[in-house]
Amino acid sequence: MNQHSRGFHLLRGLVCFWAVAFLGLNVPAYADLVFPSSRVITFLKVRAAPDSSSAVSNRLLPGSPAVLLGSTNYWHHIELPSGDQGYVSRSWSDVQPDLRLGAWNIKKLGHGSSKDYPMVAAVINENFDILTVIEVMQKSGGHPGYDALRQELGASWAGLVTTVPRPNTAAGYAEFYAILYRLNTVRPCQDGEPLQYFQDNDGSPTETGLDLFVREPAFACFESITGNGGKGWDFMLAAYHATWADGDEELITEEVMNLPRVFEAMQQARPGEKDLFVAGDFNLTPDVLDGLTATSDKTVGSGSTLNSKGVRTKNMYDHLLILNAQATGELVLPAQVLDVRSKASSNKSFYKTMSDHLPIMGRFVRDTVDDD
Repeated sequence: MNQHSRGFHLLRGLVCFWAVAFLGLNVPAYADLVFPSSRVITFLKVRAAPDSSSAVSNRLLPGSPAVLLGSTNYWHHIELPSGDQGYVSRSWSDVQPDLRLGAWNIKKLGHGSSKDYPMVAAVINENFDILTVIEVMQKSGGHPGYDALRQELGASWAGLVTTVPRPNTAAGYAEFYAILYRLNTVRPCQDGEPLQYFQDNDGSPTETGLDLFVREPAFACFESITGNGGKGWDFMLAAYHATWADGDEELITEEVMNLPRVFEAMQQARPGEKDLFVAGDFNLTPDVLDGLTATSDKTVGSGSTLNSKGVRTKNMYDHLLILNAQATGELVLPAQVLDVRSKASSNKSFYKTMSDHLPIMGRFVRDTVDDD
């Protein structure tokens, strides 16, 4: 780079810095939620620019959330559930910390040498507070991919991982389940058990009896951490990777129909708990999944899988199931696909170095009193 180019880039950087400083813009470390304040009776005006004379471009109804993108002295920059952006008055709105929960099938984590662990970790760190990780592959009895990812995430993250894979064999296709969580926003319940499998045939050579799942879900109890470090609300979360069965939809459906038993097991493990979730890769699209279980699929959109060129397909295989949506008022924005392919140099590179799935993420309020 010549002296003229260096001077230009330095000047551009200074201009950007002072522009941000002049506007008083503060970009939050983690995206929070913006709600109309209790003073708002009908709706909160969303304006096209941070100016009271700017055109009203949308409305935010009482109790409805928007995602906080940044703030000035008098305005919050927000993104509505529709994807539209705008500005709302700070004096007429409240900011609440959120808990971002999701699932990601990180293609054959631990197999091969092409995985870009820094970029995978960056996606997780930027978009999640708790995440079920699917396809944690078994290798020599361990889970080196999960271990490498944990190391890359650093000290601000922790995780639970199953002690043995499913099927419980030394086969290269055997998988562990893992749940990663950000230490300052969520933690395992103090009276909870470690990540445990639904009781089923484990697939080992000596196991006998009914085998409902190729990879039975594994679940644990978690609780949100409030802004002052106290306990918020708790929930049971299960990770699940449905059988692929060579794409035989009938066999996949037959397995998924056993999920009510998993919810029953979670209820037995924590009596009285109503916030029960299963998140993962179901290998079924919403139209097929709908009605198979007495649960709510709180996932919207399409295209959670990629072809070998990194192009999104129409398949929505990744889902967040909630047993009782009415009991889980903490969920304020349903899970949706996060198109994070720009983290890689190209869509094809994302497929090769990160995954053939895109993650899904739903938003919950974090600072709230536990109601069960």
